[in-house]
Amino acid sequence: MAITDAQIKERANYIGGSDAAAALGLSRWMSPLKLWGIKTGALPPDDLSDNEAVEMGQELEDSVARIFTKRTGKKLHRVNETVYHPKYPFLAANLDRRVVGEDAIAELKTCSAYRVNEFEEDIPAEFICQVMHYMACTGKSVAYVAILIGGQTFRWKKVLRDEDFIEKMIAKEVEFWEKYVMTKIMPTVITSQDSDTLFGLYPNADEGEAIVLDDTANAIIESLQGMDADNKALEKQIEKSKNELKAMLKDHSWGKTNLYNVTWRNQTTNRLNVDKLRDEMPEVAAKYLDAKPSRVLRVKKIKEPK
Repeated sequence: MAITDAQIKERANYIGGSDAAAALGLSRWMSPLKLWGIKTGALPPDDLSDNEAVEMGQELEDSVARIFTKRTGKKLHRVNETVYHPKYPFLAANLDRRVVGEDAIAELKTCSAYRVNEFEEDIPAEFICQVMHYMACTGKSVAYVAILIGGQTFRWKKVLRDEDFIEKMIAKEVEFWEKYVMTKIMPTVITSQDSDTLFGLYPNADEGEAIVLDDTANAIIESLQGMDADNKALEKQIEKSKNELKAMLKDHSWGKTNLYNVTWRNQTTNRLNVDKLRDEMPEVAAKYLDAKPSRVLRVKKIKEPK
């Protein structure tokens, strides 16, 4: 259903179905840290006003509902209110539809054609967490997930209520809210997704005295240095393998094995010479220079006293 500005602000006060996977650390799109930042107000909610995919999804929701009814014979009823968990008011559900005559709900989705393989056998973990969260809040026994993929492929799946899954999920959501959101203590789980989140939380570096880090930092640094060395060695091996293929091709633009085609063709890449532009047309360069703030992480070994 279409999300209003008021609903976006209200959602900061609870964990919704679309937050469930992130709270459990199972989301590919949002980390626990980013979710924590949004729920505590340290970060603004994602701005979806200019997101064309979200807009198209909202516009096509009724179409997905009609297709689902046509394919299954099940009638759907639109839901306009937020449903709260009977025990935990900070867990809530913004439902798309209820299924008429069944103890069931329906979640209506659209997605890119590139994700079609995700729905061949099952549905992504994020959707499972979402509808299980909804069933936990509503007490419903069944959820249907209907997906229009790339505007031309339709899939629907039936998800049965799993009490064991719901019990464990609710326990983790409650822990996330009470242990981290209510106390505003940062979650301990940091992921590869969190670069922009950490800069959003801490955009300005205090140039005062150094903070004292413990042995955990030493262990992370030593691990990082090992991975960096392994990565450099791997990059060299990759380049060596590429060069071996180039040496085989010589002046031929392409070659083939019984399994692969290999090409090494000429091409020209046009790049803007920023230094030359600054020298010859400094006013133009300054006008189009886009300064993006950031913080740079560097690690340097402290010299031991002789």
